[in-house]
Amino acid sequence: MTYFVREEPRTRDIIWVLTLHGMNTQGAWQEDLNWLVSKSYGRMVPVAIYKYGIVRPGAVLKFRQRALTRGLINRIRRLSGETNAAGFGGVPDVIAHSFGTWLLGHALDADRTLRVGRVILTGCILRPDFDWNELITRGQVQAVLCHVATKDLWARIAHYFIPDSGPSGRRGFNDRRYICHAVLSGGHSDFFNEKLMPGLFERIWQPFLIGTDGPPGDLEGKLSQPDWRQVWWPFRATLPRFLVLGLVSALVLLIFASLGLGAIRLLKFV
Repeated sequence: MTYFVREEPRTRDIIWVLTLHGMNTQGAWQEDLNWLVSKSYGRMVPVAIYKYGIVRPGAVLKFRQRALTRGLINRIRRLSGETNAAGFGGVPDVIAHSFGTWLLGHALDADRTLRVGRVILTGCILRPDFDWNELITRGQVQAVLCHVATKDLWARIAHYFIPDSGPSGRRGFNDRRYICHAVLSGGHSDFFNEKLMPGLFERIWQPFLIGTDGPPGDLEGKLSQPDWRQVWWPFRATLPRFLVLGLVSALVLLIFASLGLGAIRLLKFV
């Protein structure tokens, strides 16, 4: 009797996926990604779309950051309980963008009992020296892929306005041993262009999610040197951040003052 054997790399199962959007958007890309995941596997893979709303001022306020981080921790715990009750079990693989990457990193750092699977970061604004290796060693994260965009302006300037952030979405993480990297020649949200995302998912994200033999390696470009350091303290989301807050506060006061003066003038004619 003749046996035919086809040897292929062993793949891992994707149990369910959690997507996290950025701070200036409602995350329309999450619905498109949900469709890509749904049609890519021969079985149902639940995709949880977490929307925390548009938080433009909240991103620079530490108390608001803490509240949003707690909200994500609670949501992951609740969703994990629901998937366990539904018979799926397991931990979620996470695809995050922009401020969603910041929330994920800080949620895992704040709660050592929180667990996720493989993580894909796009437009990442975590510090390049963020210690993913510690999270991986503790068993909180299985593997991390940082997809860098070489023209990502927002990742580049985040460090000056958002506390404890950095340009990892522009230059990658300092840790090149434990963190996987891929490079896109594009901007902060170009990953989700309807013409680009299907190809990125097929060639890079999906192989990373199902792979067991390590990272796909640097793709489509080169990374900056892994030598990032924080800027001098006054410019590290301190003076620039307070300047922005001051300008916003002054603008709000000006609007209310104008409305008040308008109301007073209106009453004089009544």
